Amino acid sequence: MAEPLPLKSLASLLAQIPTCTAIDVLMKEHPVESFILQGVSGIQFAEKPIAGPARTLRYLPARADLAQSVAPLLNFKLLDSVQPGEVLVFDTARGLGGSVLGDMLALRAVRRGAAAVVTDGAVRDLAGLATTGLPVFASRIFPMPFRGSLVPHEIDAPVQCGGALVMPGDMILADRDCVLALPPALAALVVERAGSYLHEETFSRELLDRGEALSCAYPIPDSLRTLYTRYLDHGELPTAEQVAGAHGR
Repeated sequence: MAEPLPLKSLASLLAQIPTCTAIDVLMKEHPVESFILQGVSGIQFAEKPIAGPARTLRYLPARADLAQSVAPLLNFKLLDSVQPGEVLVFDTARGLGGSVLGDMLALRAVRRGAAAVVTDGAVRDLAGLATTGLPVFASRIFPMPFRGSLVPHEIDAPVQCGGALVMPGDMILADRDCVLALPPALAALVVERAGSYLHEETFSRELLDRGEALSCAYPIPDSLRTLYTRYLDHGELPTAEQVAGAHGR
């Protein structure tokens, strides 16, 4: 059995794969809905996917009689300890309370080398966030800070975010389409199989762009598998006549 990839190498390879491709690869064998952070989308994102191991923070609703029983600056502790390439994941019980990220916290995350911040809560200070360049994925924009409505309660523990379970060390993959939280073993599976899937997509796209019908091009029908193998070997797209012949037309 091959040795598991180091997380840094796994993140680097995973960041080359769009989330929709990762979903298509996984859905052949796994129920993928549980890995999707629903209602969480890109507020500020890079042109390419981002990927990295999760560092988690769970917020709880504030309550006056318990205000002194939890650490009010636990979010600062996490931001001060984040390592290069890690993705900060904030659980706010699907958006309760005020904003959990603004430009100052984002700047600290950038200086520590965080790859992104992901939350099912709100963020604010969009103009300031833009100056940091930090990829941010959230459920909404809200101008009020969380103080008085949420309390940072626990770091580096299992959390939910967008209805999905996120374990510390899960690989986060995020782009314009969605945010995924993948166990490292499944992330490695995506990396292993995405190449062949993308090759198939390229073949189908070229056929469709030429004018072939969907039934002849996507997904690749069994009748075209021999022609597809030749395409991989020689880089030559089959002619329309070859495609028609493969379909018995």
